Amino acid sequence: MQALAELRRFLPSALLDGAGWERLLARVDDLPAAALEYCGFEFRLHTAEPAADLLVAALPDNPVTAHLIRVGEAAAPDSPAAALARHLRAHAHPGPDAAIELTGLEYDVAETPPGARPPPGVFLRLGAPPADGAQTLPIAALANAVGWQDDAAERAAVDRAVAALPPGGHVAFVGALPGRAPRGVRLIVGGVGHDAVAATLERLGFPGSAQAATAVLAELRGPLPDFRLAVDVFAQGLSPRVGFELFMAGRASEAQPGLGVTWADWLPGIQALRQRGWCVPEKFRGLREWIGLERLYDQEGVRLLHKGLHHVKLAVTAGAEQQVLAKAYGSFLFSRVL
Repeated sequence: MQALAELRRFLPSALLDGAGWERLLARVDDLPAAALEYCGFEFRLHTAEPAADLLVAALPDNPVTAHLIRVGEAAAPDSPAAALARHLRAHAHPGPDAAIELTGLEYDVAETPPGARPPPGVFLRLGAPPADGAQTLPIAALANAVGWQDDAAERAAVDRAVAALPPGGHVAFVGALPGRAPRGVRLIVGGVGHDAVAATLERLGFPGSAQAATAVLAELRGPLPDFRLAVDVFAQGLSPRVGFELFMAGRASEAQPGLGVTWADWLPGIQALRQRGWCVPEKFRGLREWIGLERLYDQEGVRLLHKGLHHVKLAVTAGAEQQVLAKAYGSFLFSRVL
């Protein structure tokens, strides 16, 4: 993708450089430039390696969506590309009450061997849950989007997980990562209060220590008080790893929560990660360089490139030897100066 190469100067080398940069360019070389209009980067903070995954939104009537549909129509009918194309056609124009509001794609690069091209992960942003709280997830649509056969045991496990959520808890996103094993469904859950996390994990059947995982979340409650819970549901039960997506206060429900937030706003949270050893110094410096506003000049005038942080994520494996891995989700957003 030539457009991404042209933006190289705006990407701090501490976050993305060298072999990581080359692998990213090679993985998304067939995406159109419009993919950068609504995208993000997933930076691993626990390692100094400058590599990132790319997150792209397949918006209605967008060149990215049209491109993916064309690619899928030309692919083998049983391929992941064809499955994604069928999904995008079926959900091309979601209405105000649609169960699926948006399809997002995650291109794994940072932990993928050079030259490998696993199919992108698919995440479905869901509409508001019904007033009675009885939320039904589009698991069949998710499976179809990644080319999976229906799995009754998997659907039953997801239903049990949704039923275990506390009052007010709801699934904001469902996702599948076909390039990773084992197969599972990721649920990203909002509306669970800090005081309800441990009990919620226990009801979900979390195989690790719910109390230990909750203690990790509590350490960031001051600078990053808003959060969403991320769990991977398999047909046999829950993954031993739980994720916490952490946001600035009042920002978790916004479509672009990174917009208008400065490095000074994020500093207490990122500093807390660094003090606990969850963010290496190189990535701390990279994030400091990342957040800001750039001006780009073209034939139509001036465009502004907003570089922000959408959220940070802690992935906690709360077993005999607890492990905490941190990631930051940097966002790109373009606007035109009139």
